[in-house]
Amino acid sequence: MKFDQILAYHQATKHGVHEMAPGPRRMDWSNEPCPFRRYHGAPLIQLKRGPFHEGPLYDTVFQEGNVPTMPLNFESISQLFFDSLAISAWRRAGGLPWALRVNPSSGNLHPTEGYLICGPTEGLFETPVICHYAPREHALEIRSEFPLYVWKELIADLPDDVILVGLSSIPWRESWKYGERAFRYLHLNVGHALGALDMACAGLGWKVSILDGLGTKDVMTVLGLIDFGDVELEVPDCLLAIYPQGDRCSVWTLPQEPMAKFVDISWHGSPNRLSPKHVNWPLVQDAIKTTEKPRTNDFRQEFNPSDFKAELTSYQYPLICLRKVLRQRRSAIMMDRTASMEKYIFYRMMNRILPLKGQHPFGSLPWGAKVHLAVFVHRVLGLKAGLYLLVRDLGEMDELRLEMSEDFRWELLEKSPPGFYRLKGGDFRQLIKIASCNQNLASDGCFSLGMVAQFQDPLNKYGPWFYNRLLWECGMVGQALYLEAQVAEFSGCGIGCYFDDMVHSALGLEGTKYQCLYNFSVGRQVPLRKIETLPAYPAPSDV
Repeated sequence: MKFDQILAYHQATKHGVHEMAPGPRRMDWSNEPCPFRRYHGAPLIQLKRGPFHEGPLYDTVFQEGNVPTMPLNFESISQLFFDSLAISAWRRAGGLPWALRVNPSSGNLHPTEGYLICGPTEGLFETPVICHYAPREHALEIRSEFPLYVWKELIADLPDDVILVGLSSIPWRESWKYGERAFRYLHLNVGHALGALDMACAGLGWKVSILDGLGTKDVMTVLGLIDFGDVELEVPDCLLAIYPQGDRCSVWTLPQEPMAKFVDISWHGSPNRLSPKHVNWPLVQDAIKTTEKPRTNDFRQEFNPSDFKAELTSYQYPLICLRKVLRQRRSAIMMDRTASMEKYIFYRMMNRILPLKGQHPFGSLPWGAKVHLAVFVHRVLGLKAGLYLLVRDLGEMDELRLEMSEDFRWELLEKSPPGFYRLKGGDFRQLIKIASCNQNLASDGCFSLGMVAQFQDPLNKYGPWFYNRLLWECGMVGQALYLEAQVAEFSGCGIGCYFDDMVHSALGLEGTKYQCLYNFSVGRQVPLRKIETLPAYPAPSDV
């Protein structure tokens, strides 16, 4: 029954050529949400803004053990948030400036909020605390302190030197612009944030495990997201365990008894109101309720990460520091329709987003790959224009061939990444432009793609809450593509506006066994004109 409910949401929020998903007819600028949540009255602890050590090279961080483990202290926690959820720059185009962040967001609306739960930490806290991260100030707002014995009980089954990071979403920030389709974007944004946090941890010699045995109410209780009164709802998403790479996390939940004690602790501060008025989008509210996750048993063992038997090609990367890539990543606004990409760079990107065991960022997901990439190659030197498929779980090959068009060739190319097939030659630029809501970004890039997820089977097996996880995985794939593009001096852009069924039709897909959940394009950014870029910190005086 609940699968039918989330399927109904998904179908009702599909864009089509003749009718878009329900949304605002115009931009109500008088109610534009404030991009920063703050807790008025909560103590504010300023984090270090730099200068930081340049850190490891980008290419070295993907396999565990290559980066020395940083101790857990004031500087390393400052670095973690600075490299993942912080502001990366401000821009101005004649009027008030707006902030860019390390983690990308649809429409730059940033519904994703971050929280830190930790024990006593050198140079930072003498007692266990729950904090909200304030990106505008790059600071922590102390929401609550709690006893040391509760912290020890809470992390009894986790590695030593662990911290917890929570993510949540504010639906109104997205639905203000995107209406009922906003719920999809909320969780794509969570996926981007997960990818950003994972890569920031990789640069510190740390690793991430999603504690996905927890239920929605568990996460809500620990983060204090209980009573918001008349301010905008904030919905709990997930809780992450972050710990040194040399350790192993053998559990995917927290014990219930110490978690129950968070109900009675005192909280500091009250959340700010983001808009004077609001519009109710009932499908978004229904989807939030439908996808609430119950507390579940550890299910990681039921998922078998893809095992790519073929020997992977080792690709050379430029000598560029990870943190430079993380903080200089930008979403493309316009792409050069004449630019081309070398085949080895394209293959390097495809290789990097395979869900290999122990490779960042996909090692943090407690499930095997559910998302495959239908790639529309436009201008990759040495590769014919056409439609290709990157199969990220080789166990799905037979099913994909059965479900997709009978006309596809499924041609393996010499020295290509494993699971990469040419389906059909031809010029798909006009098709994917139209299918991406007539956005030139989809056709002007060197390539664009649709993320095709297993849909019906996992939702039937695990429940409607897994819908959110499918979107998280898509967001993580997008984040990996953003970074790969940045390293190669290209740019990426996530495309959440697309005509769902037109993309499915291009692939020969029918029914709901597979669904396209995200589009993405990579190409050469056209230089921006009349836009001034300002440093991230301190914030400009006129905001």
